[in-house]
Amino acid sequence: MKIAILALAATICFAPMAHSDTTFGHWSTGATNDKSGVYAATANDDGAIFGKYCYFSTKNCTWHIAIDMACEKDAFYPVLASSDKGATSLVLQCVGPMTGSNLYQYIFNNWKDVEKLIKTGSRLGIATPLQSDQFKVYRFLLDCMTQSTESI
Repeated sequence: MKIAILALAATICFAPMAHSDTTFGHWSTGATNDKSGVYAATANDDGAIFGKYCYFSTKNCTWHIAIDMACEKDAFYPVLASSDKGATSLVLQCVGPMTGSNLYQYIFNNWKDVEKLIKTGSRLGIATPLQSDQFKVYRFLLDCMTQSTESI
């Protein structure tokens, strides 16, 4: 039974789709809209996006999140991140609103901490503080993340 489940998981994670983007489980890869780089990203049921973006001009990769929390460009925002493997505090830097969307894009400043947290986890939660004592949590599945990020 375990072998059948592992075979099914491998099929889902490694089977590319027959178009320009490739899908690995809940993760997709492809070129950015402006063709300046490539990405491996996942979206949750609410439309928030989490992923790794690599840019040709700088030859650097960064972890991004796009969420419905408005922000001021270049401002920094603390968040709490947790996976089934641990938790840590992280800092997001606002990139600004995404064109044609109600989402705002952020870059994780401490990307090494992000990678440590998600490396072996199966899900990720990002808690953002709201006014008063409230938080909003964004959750993402990490299945096949390694395969999708390595493919870019």
